[in-house]
Amino acid sequence: MKAHGITNPWDLTEFDQWVNDATRKDINTVAEQHSYEVFGLEMWKWKKIRGRDLTDTLNFSVDLIFKNQDEPKVDLLIQRHKGRKWSMKTDKWLIDEVFKIALMSCTWI
Repeated sequence: MKAHGITNPWDLTEFDQWVNDATRKDINTVAEQHSYEVFGLEMWKWKKIRGRDLTDTLNFSVDLIFKNQDEPKVDLLIQRHKGRKWSMKTDKWLIDEVFKIALMSCTWI
């Protein structure tokens, strides 16, 4: 972002496609560095994308990347959250917990 003169991610717009390209490249790198023993999670839909299927993933198809070994922890957090009525407190709790485990969070514009 610095190279593009942007100091705050909130200043990004839909015209900053380079951010999506960089995110995709980072996802590819993380997956390769972990021998594709990773999965991506699309928050709130709870859809998972595994290993090599993360390569060149589409924009907004994944929000967080995790090691496969952390999948039981992620699943437990999701199960603890499912079925609860919406509240800022419980959603914030879930987000805080999954971000603690994630290898990478994905920034899409």
